Amino acid sequence: MRFFLILAVFVSSPVPVSAAQAAQVYSNSFNEPVGTCYPEWSSSIISYTSTGNPPGSGTLPAPAVTNTVSPNNAQRFLGEFGGPQIGVPGDPGYNHTRVDQTISLSLSNLPVHSALQVAFDLYILKSWDGNSPAYGLDRFILSVAGGPVLLDTTFSNNRKTNTEGSYQDYPATNSLPWAGSFSTNTLGYNGFFYDGIYRLKFTFAHTGSNVTLNFRSSLFEGKGTTDESWGLDNVSVSTAP
Repeated sequence: MRFFLILAVFVSSPVPVSAAQAAQVYSNSFNEPVGTCYPEWSSSIISYTSTGNPPGSGTLPAPAVTNTVSPNNAQRFLGEFGGPQIGVPGDPGYNHTRVDQTISLSLSNLPVHSALQVAFDLYILKSWDGNSPAYGLDRFILSVAGGPVLLDTTFSNNRKTNTEGSYQDYPATNSLPWAGSFSTNTLGYNGFFYDGIYRLKFTFAHTGSNVTLNFRSSLFEGKGTTDESWGLDNVSVSTAP
């Protein structure tokens, strides 16, 4: 009698190790009571400059960063930003003053990652004039401290493109007002200019444990947030592997 020894050899296929999943490290819709402060958010000093004197050039103290509510009570959001009125009617530089303000989000103790993604709703409110030679440029810039500029563009709520050249550079050079917007005229800002909401998302290489995102406006005219302003809503930051 013969005996056969049968050896079964099982060769296992390599099982791919799934990549690390993206992780949300920050999210805020700013729905707390109006006037709530958020310690992770801060404002720069407000700087202004004009060829007319007054107002000339100068700085104002950094204001508190709080949430507010839209006129129709549809949304609470972070803002309004853009600076106060500079000067008074009759000043040589009134209505011809550039005002700059940066709102910063600072996060620390981030998990290990190779990239970050920031997503947010940008509220462009009232009389932004885009590329208008007379009343612009009205710019918005998003950058990473010590890192790249993610967006540098103009926005416009001014439909008088034929007479005032109030085109915008988002999403392409000399686009019509509100081009690429998620919605328009939904927040209850009455008047000719209304509002535009832009749903934006950017991914950038990043490996550090801390990050600061700078949201900056550079607005012309200087009549304050009653004339031109902006806000942020639904802000989230996520890691990528």
